[in-house]
Amino acid sequence: MTINDITQFFESKDLSQFLLPFKIVAITLSVVFIYAIAYYLIKDGQILSDVKRRTKDFLSFQRYTPPKSFLNRAKEISALLDDKKYKKALLETEVLFYELLKRFEYKGKNLLEMVEDPDTPNRESLKRLAEIAEQVKKDRSYTPDLDELDKLYSTFEDSLIKFGVITDEIQD
Repeated sequence: MTINDITQFFESKDLSQFLLPFKIVAITLSVVFIYAIAYYLIKDGQILSDVKRRTKDFLSFQRYTPPKSFLNRAKEISALLDDKKYKKALLETEVLFYELLKRFEYKGKNLLEMVEDPDTPNRESLKRLAEIAEQVKKDRSYTPDLDELDKLYSTFEDSLIKFGVITDEIQD
């Protein structure tokens, strides 16, 4: 078999007709996966809020940079968690996210009202944070579940990375 024979085989109509169903299946699967990815990103809400923020930043000719105070406060919260001062860390985290969402122009008088917006990133975790913080404010003897707090704080760390407050290099 020579190179010409191999080239003619690859260019033949017989091979094209044989591979046609495989091409159709591959294209169909690709379209289904693209649709699934787009659906997930839209349901997540993070992409929509990013598009809004970036459009606003572009039109205002300003680039969003989180103030250093957000980074410093995130470090203070991490230190409070290391010192096992969970209630104070919880209340500080609520204030941090309230101010952060306020900076991104989410509407509401408190964190619980801001979380009602369907575009709010990490909505369920922030709602749970606001509920626990309200319980701590109402009842000083309330002790939050440490396992639940651990899960919440891992999602908050991801949210702070998405907002650009902290970066992967700064994490401990």
